[in-house]
Amino acid sequence: MIDTHVHHFDLQRFHYPWLDGPDVHELRHDYLPAQFRVDVGGLDLEGWVHVQAEVDHAADPVLETEWISDLSRQASAAGVTGPLACVVFADLRSAHLERVLERQCAHPLTRGVRQEVWCDPESTRADIPREDMLSDPAWVRGYRRLADFGLSFDLLAFPRQLQQAAEILADVPDVPVVLDHFGVPDPDGDPGLETWRAGAAALAELPHAHVKLSGLSMLGTPRTAERARPVISELLGLFGPRRCMFGSNFPVEQPAGDYPSMYEVFLDALGDLSAADREAVLSGTARRFYRL
Repeated sequence: MIDTHVHHFDLQRFHYPWLDGPDVHELRHDYLPAQFRVDVGGLDLEGWVHVQAEVDHAADPVLETEWISDLSRQASAAGVTGPLACVVFADLRSAHLERVLERQCAHPLTRGVRQEVWCDPESTRADIPREDMLSDPAWVRGYRRLADFGLSFDLLAFPRQLQQAAEILADVPDVPVVLDHFGVPDPDGDPGLETWRAGAAALAELPHAHVKLSGLSMLGTPRTAERARPVISELLGLFGPRRCMFGSNFPVEQPAGDYPSMYEVFLDALGDLSAADREAVLSGTARRFYRL
C-alpha cells in the first residue's frame, strides 16, 4: 500500500498553532518517520505522502518541504521506507505566490499544494480559517497558477462548500484535485448527508477530481466497517476505484486507535471490490495522482 495522508511534526523546529488547542494534547509530540514505521508495524507499506502539517503560516513554508526532503533522503540512505512525495503549503492569495511555488518545486518531492479552505467565521480553531477563500478572487487566481507549475491540489472543505469548489475547479482541468477525508461528512450537522452527497457528486462529475478515503474516525468512533462502509461505498460509486485513494491521517487518527486495526476496518469496508479495484484504491491511484 501507499499511504497518501501522513503528517510529520518536529515541535523544536516548527510551531504548529493548532497543536496548542486544548483538545489535541495527545498529538503534541514529535512524529517522525521512525515512529510512523513503528505504528504501521508489519503491514506491507511501500511509502507515503507527507501532507503539510499546518506549520505557522507566518513561517517560510519552504522550510517544511526542505525538512521532509531531508527525512526522505535519510530513509533512502538507510534502506527503509520513507516519504515518497510532499504536498506543500502555499497561500494562493499571496502577492509572492509565484516565487514561493518556484522554491517549492525546486524540491523533487513536491507534487501538490494544500491550503485548507474549510471556513467557519465563528471557529476558534487555529486550523479552520475564518475567511471564505473560495469566494476570494485572489485565491481563485492563485489556484489557476498551480497549472503552470504542474501541481495538484488537496482540497479540504466542508460539505456546504463542495458545490462552489466544483464550479471553481471545473474551470482549471489541468490541476488534478483530491478531496481530503471523505469530504468531511457530518451526520449531525447534515441530516441524511444530503449536502455532502450533492457536493461529492458535483466534484465526481469532474474527470480530474479524486477523493481520499482518509481519516476513518471522522466517520465516527469507534471505527467500524459498518460505520465506514456506506460512505466508502457511495464514494466508490461516484468516483470509481481509480479515482479513490487510501490515506490514514496519522498521527491525527492515532487517538482513535492503532494503525493495524484502522487498516483492518478499512479493508473490511473494501471487501466487495475486485482485486484490481482494491489495488487501485490502496496504491494505484496514489501512484498515478502523485506521480510516484
